[in-house]
Amino acid sequence: MNRKIVRALLTAVLGISALICSANADCIGGAVTTADVNLRSGAGTDTAILDTLPSGTAVVVESDTGSGWYKVNFSGVSGYMSAEYLDFSAELALSAAGSVSATDVNLRSGPGTDTAIVRVTSLGEKLEILGVSGNWYRVSAGGDIGYMRSDYVALSPSAASGETPAASDGSIGAQIVAFARQLLGTPYVWAAETPEEGFDCSGFVSYCFKSFGYSTNRTAATLFENGVAVGRSELLPGDAVFFCSDSSSGIGHVGLYIGDGEMIHASSSAGEVIITNIEDSGYYTRNYVGARRIAE
Repeated sequence: MNRKIVRALLTAVLGISALICSANADCIGGAVTTADVNLRSGAGTDTAILDTLPSGTAVVVESDTGSGWYKVNFSGVSGYMSAEYLDFSAELALSAAGSVSATDVNLRSGPGTDTAIVRVTSLGEKLEILGVSGNWYRVSAGGDIGYMRSDYVALSPSAASGETPAASDGSIGAQIVAFARQLLGTPYVWAAETPEEGFDCSGFVSYCFKSFGYSTNRTAATLFENGVAVGRSELLPGDAVFFCSDSSSGIGHVGLYIGDGEMIHASSSAGEVIITNIEDSGYYTRNYVGARRIAE
């Protein structure tokens, strides 16, 4: 087929998907990589590389940034890919893991609210994701197969989908980091502690630990009472790192260490969950207080 015709058809498909996205930005379909392509932390080649996916890898397409980049999810980790290297499809078979993120969510026989209800699921119920159909997932839940709206599904790291660098050592800390990465870009909201409403710094950290069964205190200062102390030279992915401010000696900020001198955290100045290099930041280097290992 003529390359211009292929491009025109692809543009038409993407235009339709944008309409779907406006109704639900959590998932607009799937895509397959057409070359070895970098999964990045932001929509641009100047952002950090989270992983490099080989040609032919299936990913969930979460949203269209409108700038030639898609926000995608691979193996439970959200990042960004150039549309140039993705073959988009509103329907695609893939393999991923997840869980139900709300109470009393309907598992339906088809991808729409006008289809029969197979059964009602429970909050936190484990899911095997078999594919996408627009903004619906085809899932297996407790032996039942059906469809569930993507905004009621939390994707999680899955060995079946392929390992990510953050989860490659198999430790619980690395798994928590891989989970935390999928929350990049979530808005900063003071006193908030869920992906739906946003996060403040301690809300983000406590949510990540809670998602893996670790109960923690809620504020940055009281989180410092959880776990065991870790020296700065002994930091591992998943450790909680704490900071004061220039104007106070009290603990006022917390993030999750992800390795290589970096942390992922809900930043009030950036207005969202971001990754920051502690060693390259004079502010965070100067105000570093300590670290606690909560997950072991």
